[in-house]
Amino acid sequence: MSVVSCQEGSWLEPSSGGTVHYRVWRPAAIRRLLVVIHGFGEHGGRYEAFGRALAGQGICVAVPDLWGHGRSSGRRGDIISVARCVDDCRKLAEAVFMPLAGQHQYALFGHSFGGLAAIRWALEAPPALRRLIIQSPLIEVGFPLPWWKVFAARLLARSWPTCSFNMNLEVSALSHNPEVVNAYRTDPLVHNAMSARSYTAFLAARDDALQRAYALRTPVLLFCGAADRIISVSQAQRWFDRLTCEKRQVMFPGSYHELHHEAVSGEVLRLTGEWVLADV
Repeated sequence: MSVVSCQEGSWLEPSSGGTVHYRVWRPAAIRRLLVVIHGFGEHGGRYEAFGRALAGQGICVAVPDLWGHGRSSGRRGDIISVARCVDDCRKLAEAVFMPLAGQHQYALFGHSFGGLAAIRWALEAPPALRRLIIQSPLIEVGFPLPWWKVFAARLLARSWPTCSFNMNLEVSALSHNPEVVNAYRTDPLVHNAMSARSYTAFLAARDDALQRAYALRTPVLLFCGAADRIISVSQAQRWFDRLTCEKRQVMFPGSYHELHHEAVSGEVLRLTGEWVLADV
């Protein structure tokens, strides 16, 4: 088994003065670089097993904590815009991750909200981005939202944008593994808050992803769990059907939201590795 090292650090964003915390899992011999964008409310530390396993395949895996998440700066659960979040992550990848891995290209893996962010990233068509893996993308939630909460979020996005709402996430629907569920519930870096402007930012990014799906040119691998109750699998399918680029979809029967924490994790790792290492 190849030796894998883990490096943690912080990157200072020049214009805001805020810091983005990140983790990088590096194999001794690096074949490719994969940047992972985590879901809303969580952080990069929850991808340690995932990162180490892929590093064992020769893939350097880098995971930043998004603004307002984990150990990064910002009010918890407050993302001003998906476009700004993506732009800062891209600058971090180009300034830190690519030199650290000694790579001129990278692939993206986005989970849930991170999947939506990764779609936005790919739509900007940075020349260094070569492949895209989207897991359980948050094109739409998979459960009904109270009408009053939706109305309040839209109203307050202008008058009180940082007003925070409880996401009421069904934590037991993340994974069939009770240890994963319990670890999520007790993790001090996990939060269950979303600001009013984060909600409207999600809506804008969702609409953009659907409307411009035809313009995406990066090869796409989509993972979905057929029993996912966190996101709408049908809306993820709707987005995928609109793609005109090279694409592949894998549906995992009976699986929940966090496929990398499900019984199918080995297959997710195998397929991810193959997609990232294609044409090496």
